[in-house]
Amino acid sequence: MPTDFTNKIAIVTGAGSGIGQATAVDLAAGGATVFCLDVTGAEAAAADIQKAGGAAFPATLDVRDAAGWITLIDDVMKRFGKIDILVNNAGVAVGGDTAAEVSEEVWDRIMDINAKGVWLGMRAVLPIMIAQKSGKICNVASTAAHIGLRDAAAYCASKGAVLALTRQAGVQYASHNIQINSVSPGTTMTGLQRDVTDAQRAAFLPLTPIGRFAESPEVAAVIVFLCSGGSSFMTAADVSIDGGMIAL
Repeated sequence: MPTDFTNKIAIVTGAGSGIGQATAVDLAAGGATVFCLDVTGAEAAAADIQKAGGAAFPATLDVRDAAGWITLIDDVMKRFGKIDILVNNAGVAVGGDTAAEVSEEVWDRIMDINAKGVWLGMRAVLPIMIAQKSGKICNVASTAAHIGLRDAAAYCASKGAVLALTRQAGVQYASHNIQINSVSPGTTMTGLQRDVTDAQRAAFLPLTPIGRFAESPEVAAVIVFLCSGGSSFMTAADVSIDGGMIAL
């Protein structure tokens, strides 16, 4: 499987921890220069990659910041003149939100980070990828995009939007040699789990046939594949990494 990322330029959002951090590490290990985008953990994530001998730059940015995206892309292009890979991983969840009870403030925050943030990242890089006639985008959706998880109304809605946008854009830009795909992880042991209630977490385990939750490197491995040459005939696709949850 081609996983050589030598001379590739990648941007990974939410790179400060969990799935994003594992993905950034794997891409850098394959030879990519990785821009580690995070609100608080960008510096540490880039430093860890550099200590391991990889190439990385920190990008302290909130994915909701449209102007910030423009500044970042300008910086990347001035340094390297291209962008090969975008991984839209940054996301947020809250415990116990329902359609009847979630506040407008919480709804907007979840939708803005999880869905609008993905779109802003895609909007920022797509003109460059169109011009260079190549690119890979992997968006992180969720099992919540496929099934109705209790007490997760805004989260399900936001991840459903990510899945739909991935499918539409994957079709839209296929003729430009840009492959846009997504992954749908099940419950994964990341920092995001701090925002999930114990009851929600306990309910998910019996719904996972493998009988355990995913670890970040297991999800990152699939993302890295979708960013590699091995996925050259895949676009507008979603890959479930859920231990069999959606198949139940």
